[in-house]
Amino acid sequence: MAGLILIVDDLSLNRTVLCGKLASACYRTITANGGAAALRLLHEHRPDLVLLDYHMPDMDGLAVCQAMRADPVTRDIPVILFSANSNHEHRLGALAAGADDFMSKPLDETYLLGRIRSLLRNVARHNEWRDHPNTALQTGLAESAAPFIRNPRMSIVTGHAGTRQGWLSSMAAIWPEARLDDITVPAALGLDDPRQAPDLFVITPDAMARSGLHVIAELRSRTATRHAEICLILPPDNRADAAMALDLGAADILMLPLDRAEARLRLEKAVAQKLRSDAQRRTLENQLGLAAFDPLTGLHNRSHGLAKLAHLVGQTECGVALLLIDLDRFKSINDRHGHNAGDEILRQVAHRMRQDLRHDDILCRYGGEEFLLAMPEASLSEARQVAERLCARIGDLPYTVPGSEKPLHVTASVGISLHGHAQAPVQTDELQRLIEASDAALRCAKQSGRNRVVSAQSVTA
Repeated sequence: MAGLILIVDDLSLNRTVLCGKLASACYRTITANGGAAALRLLHEHRPDLVLLDYHMPDMDGLAVCQAMRADPVTRDIPVILFSANSNHEHRLGALAAGADDFMSKPLDETYLLGRIRSLLRNVARHNEWRDHPNTALQTGLAESAAPFIRNPRMSIVTGHAGTRQGWLSSMAAIWPEARLDDITVPAALGLDDPRQAPDLFVITPDAMARSGLHVIAELRSRTATRHAEICLILPPDNRADAAMALDLGAADILMLPLDRAEARLRLEKAVAQKLRSDAQRRTLENQLGLAAFDPLTGLHNRSHGLAKLAHLVGQTECGVALLLIDLDRFKSINDRHGHNAGDEILRQVAHRMRQDLRHDDILCRYGGEEFLLAMPEASLSEARQVAERLCARIGDLPYTVPGSEKPLHVTASVGISLHGHAQAPVQTDELQRLIEASDAALRCAKQSGRNRVVSAQSVTA
């Protein structure tokens, strides 16, 4: 569905003209003839963007914008403030009040539509996080990003050596706390690690003269730089290039001659947007990581462990040893000392077993007190040696746990199976057979006295 835009202007002719322009671009519109009506419609319709006149008799646009930013319901709705008076005080006041842009009348249609498209893309991205079924991702959405602005890293993209120092000095005057460096277009496009990318690229006119607007699309398309924000410095009234730059992915445009206060506000908004997106991505990565691990032991959980094992058996050509490790008589520990004691033993057992892992081994919690260890490229003798070391690590030292006055002794039994066809890939459908073979060997170890290692080969021999 097309974006819904609220047009706020006390003159009906202005509202009608804007409605026509936006309708021709397939946007839906609603209108308000004053600030109070606008605030009411904001709550009733939740528009995606607001076009707001600065001068209105009942409540000026500045007050409306400030009220929106103070209200959690409307705080994140983009606002473009416009006025017939484009002096410094009006522009600065609008941006300081939280407007995403300030435009002077008569509105340049090309730039206006480009700015709307840019802001609505941000709205769509924000809504994807807001509506995500994982509620942890929404943690930062209810808070303003402004308090979290740190001293950003900004790379000034210049066209030739003679202009670099001048641009660095100009940007240092605008944001003295920022960490500044200069970079050429080829160097920026040559970055191959996201950690090398700045929070913000500021592209100068001489860089644009050499490389053209396509540099924005190139930065946006590359893995190392696609999450960095981009601002352009353009000559005055170059609205056509400004609109195209916004369509290609620029966050904002700085017009020459640079006004320090206005440029600082625009750069801060771009950095705040970048930091918020970074925080949301980190939250998602953390949540995905938690989904792969058992929260008690810190090991891979069963589903993730089996997925990694399925991938492993489809890749290796040198055999896989599969060990099922089960703690002996573990139910009696829970019955006598409580589940807190049992949980503590499981944590300590997992910690002890980690000490015998190789880099490529896969260890997961398979069930209550049962663990699975996959060892790629391991022979039967190597797997047996590891299994016996694990039994010793688990059983040789007692466990101090809550609910027990005396240290507890725990032992483990291990069943081993092996895909032993050297240089022949393990077929994925063999995975279940390997697990069943290890399980049969484990049952044999239990039946023959516990605290021992049994291989499937010896069971079938």
